[in-house]
Amino acid sequence: MKKMKKIEIILESVYLNRLIELFDIKEISGYTIIRDVEGKGITGIKSADEITDVFTNNYVFTVCDEDKLMNIVEDIRKFIKRYGGRCIVSDVSWVL
Repeated sequence: MKKMKKIEIILESVYLNRLIELFDIKEISGYTIIRDVEGKGITGIKSADEITDVFTNNYVFTVCDEDKLMNIVEDIRKFIKRYGGRCIVSDVSWVL
């Protein structure tokens, strides 16, 4: 098994393309997007039954090696400070 890092980000859908652009710049080539996630956090309840998807939340995750994480983590911190959202980084292993 290969040790990797998992980056999980929840953000408003209106900012999703900006996050994907950041991934492209930092050569994060694989990711998964789950749209219209619901939950409750410090900003209150987010529902997935909005009239439009502009204010719904998306869940994005990717897995990368530690070098790529170190290359992008500060940019993610700046992104979240500017646009909002939450990010979690954890250790994971690829099962090959």
